[in-house]
Amino acid sequence: MNKKTKSFGSLLLAVMLTLSVLAGCSKSNNAEPSAASSTSPSASPSETVAANASEGASAEASGLEGKVVFWSMWSNTEPQAKVIDEAVADFKSANPKVEVEVKYNGRDINKLIKPALESGEQIDIFEQDPGAALANLKDHVLKLDELLDQQSIGTDGKSVKDSIIPSLIEWVKSLSAQAGLEEGYYAIPQQPYAVLFFYNKALFNKAGITGVPTSWEEFLAACEKLKQAGIEPITFDDAYRSLFIGGYLGSAMGSDWTDSLVKDKTGDMWKDPMVLQFANDIQNLKQKDYFSKKIAGNKYPAGQQYLALGNAAMYLNGTWLPNEIAETAGPDFQWGSFQFPTVPNGNDKGGQQGLTFGAQGLLMNKNSKNIPAAFELVKFLVSKKAQEGMATQAVAIPATVDTKWPAPLEEAAVAFNNAKLNMPWGAGIENGADFSSGTVIPVFMELATGKINAEQYVAKMAAAAKKFYSGK
Repeated sequence: MNKKTKSFGSLLLAVMLTLSVLAGCSKSNNAEPSAASSTSPSASPSETVAANASEGASAEASGLEGKVVFWSMWSNTEPQAKVIDEAVADFKSANPKVEVEVKYNGRDINKLIKPALESGEQIDIFEQDPGAALANLKDHVLKLDELLDQQSIGTDGKSVKDSIIPSLIEWVKSLSAQAGLEEGYYAIPQQPYAVLFFYNKALFNKAGITGVPTSWEEFLAACEKLKQAGIEPITFDDAYRSLFIGGYLGSAMGSDWTDSLVKDKTGDMWKDPMVLQFANDIQNLKQKDYFSKKIAGNKYPAGQQYLALGNAAMYLNGTWLPNEIAETAGPDFQWGSFQFPTVPNGNDKGGQQGLTFGAQGLLMNKNSKNIPAAFELVKFLVSKKAQEGMATQAVAIPATVDTKWPAPLEEAAVAFNNAKLNMPWGAGIENGADFSSGTVIPVFMELATGKINAEQYVAKMAAAAKKFYSGK
């Protein structure tokens, strides 16, 4: 999934994810969508789902009637759509008087949803990145606090709120204040995701690497072992270059510092010793051939395909990656993941306490004429059965507690457990908007490909920042 479908606003949310929550747990675009596998829109955008046998139906739902319209962010060819169809069928079996229409928009929903809501078209439920939705659609979203107290489906009597991984539901709550809404819950997270290094365990084993690196020194040692074994250590492509810059600086200094760096109008922050350390370390990765020689020309999805084919060992990406390249990697690919290593000489605000994570969300239209039936359908969509389906059929992280994670993402639970702070995409390195896209990322590539050295990088970035902001 392209990173643009996964963007979410800068936030600092202190939420510990404990292993007790994740033990036995069963998506990131906006992949993110949190964990998408395709960006193509549905060939058949609308369909009415027929009823099938039901499991775990709510007894009190039998009196519901009317029509519910659900706009999905998936296309009808994606595995997520199959899980949705099954959940809708279960709902229909339990609520035969309710007509359900599912419109599979694919990622075109991002440009279609606002005009449709503003025109008054019937849309009772829709899927969006919660941060983007609350910022852009705040006049249309329904506050869900009271509804979340209803009993969930298939989770041993838990409320809907308590059935969701705590960090995710509280992260969604934190977005309300940022959007200028009354504090509360306006979305139910699903398809969780996190940004991690994904690696090929078979190549690590071939190189004699017995554990994942947690420090920068261990990371370099792993790269050297891979190189000595004839394996290219690191690859990436143009869609995810920012993750490496933000991953390093965020690990060293935290996302607030990185955010300030790309917004510094004087250019002086680029002269900070940490920027030179970063530049020297990137120069070192290039000089020691730890970067794939193909990174200069890699256009998405070339880098991740390179990983899937076993040509490189590591790729910094979102948890949607194993599903996205499953066809190329094949069923026997040995997936592993680890958090960006801790960078030395930082300010104690980075390290592995910070993690870029989030989820897609289910939201409801506050102008819906059938809120009771619509929320009942939402309960089926985030039921334990549906979330187990997302894990097994879409290789996505389930949003519910006590649900088994898919095997390719099992190690992601370690990163979730370590995280105390939610960091924005790229740890804030893209928060400079045009400066980030037009200067920060291209100049990084000059450094990573050996066109400039570390000292030249610092000087160029400091001058470029001052020049860019002086024209504002």
